Amino acid sequence: MRVLIADDDQDLCDLVTIAIERAGFTVVAAVADGAAAWNVLQEEEVDLAVLDISMPELTGLELTEKIRADDELRELSVLIITANVQPSTAEAVHLAGANGLITKPFVVMELVAFVRDVAERL
Repeated sequence: MRVLIADDDQDLCDLVTIAIERAGFTVVAAVADGAAAWNVLQEEEVDLAVLDISMPELTGLELTEKIRADDELRELSVLIITANVQPSTAEAVHLAGANGLITKPFVVMELVAFVRDVAERL
């Protein structure tokens, strides 16, 4: 399975990359903003996008909405990561069309379990 990671926090990006690769999956790109993530999605085959909710250029929610509006990408699995634990955030993530939400700080095994679940459905 091929994963795109987009987060403007380099340490978190590195952590997520390591966790996904150790679980046996491929990280096709790890980028720092939503516009760069969109560019990767236009050029690479991706099975899962792991997106921070708050990024420059395009937020994770804006990018998820673009993905859902695109005929070629609308079935892509999207996981949103955020430090915002407000109920309104969970609702916004759902309305944007994301497949899952993990709040920071998170347990790495929770992330890996989500990735494995997506892989099993492919």
